[in-house]
Amino acid sequence: MHQQDIIAAAKTAFRDDEAVRGLFLSGSFGRGTHDEWSDVDLLAIVGKGDQRGVADRWKVALNALQPVVYWNELERGGFLINAVTEDWLRCDLYMVEPGHIGQRAKNTIGPLIDRDGIHDGLPASLPLKSPNPHALRYQINEFIRILGLTPVAIGRGEYLTAVMGNGLLRGLLADLYMQDVSDPDTGGILHMSKLLPAEQIRIMSDLPFPNATADAVIDAHLAVARVFMPRARAMAERLGVEWPEAFEAATRKVLEEKLGVKADW
Repeated sequence: MHQQDIIAAAKTAFRDDEAVRGLFLSGSFGRGTHDEWSDVDLLAIVGKGDQRGVADRWKVALNALQPVVYWNELERGGFLINAVTEDWLRCDLYMVEPGHIGQRAKNTIGPLIDRDGIHDGLPASLPLKSPNPHALRYQINEFIRILGLTPVAIGRGEYLTAVMGNGLLRGLLADLYMQDVSDPDTGGILHMSKLLPAEQIRIMSDLPFPNATADAVIDAHLAVARVFMPRARAMAERLGVEWPEAFEAATRKVLEEKLGVKADW
C-alpha cells in the first residue's frame, strides 16, 4: 500500500458525505514537497456536531484499506486524528469547523473535495515568517535555566538525566536556528535538513554526544553553549529583546564554583 491509496480512500469515503464540506491535502502533500517518507495530512471542514460521525466513518474506511494499528484522537483547536496502518503509513485527519481554516494559502493545501469553493477564496501564498521575539526570549531563558541545573544533576550523580538535558539544549539550539527560517509553512522538525543551511547542520552534527559521565556531560553542555549563546545574543540585539544579564552571570558563577570549569561561551 502507498500514500496515494490513503488519499484515494479518503476522497472516496467522503465524496458523497455532505457533512464534509471540504477535504484538502495539507502538510507536504499540500505543498507538493512530499517524499516516500511523508505522512498524509488531511484537512477536513466539518461542523462540530458532525465530527464524531466523520471520525468513525474514517476509521472504518481506513481499516478497510489496511488494518489500523494506532489510532489517537486529540482536541487541538479542532478534532485531530493520528493513525498508523499495518505497513506503518501515517495519516493525520484534522477536522475544523466552517470558517476556521486558519492560516492557509492555495500553495499550502490541495483540494480533494471543495463543496463551498473554500480554496478559491484563499490567498495565493502566505507572507514570509519573521523571527518571534517572544519565542526567542523563552529560548534564551530556558537554555540558561537548563544549563544552570547541570551542577544539580552532577552533584546528585544523575548523569543519565544530564544526558537528557543535553538533548534539550541541542533542541533549543535547533529552535534558535529555525527562528531565521522564513518559510511560513516549514513542515516540522523532520524536514530540518531541508530548511537549515548545510553549515548549521554540520555545526550541530559536530557537537559531542555525551556518555553518562560527569566530564562528558559538562564538556557537551559547554560545547552547545559556545554555539548557542553568541548567536542568541546577536539575535536578541537585532530584535530588541532584553538579554537576561543577571541570570546568565549567576549561571556562569554556579557552573564555575560548583563544577570547577570555565564557562567560556
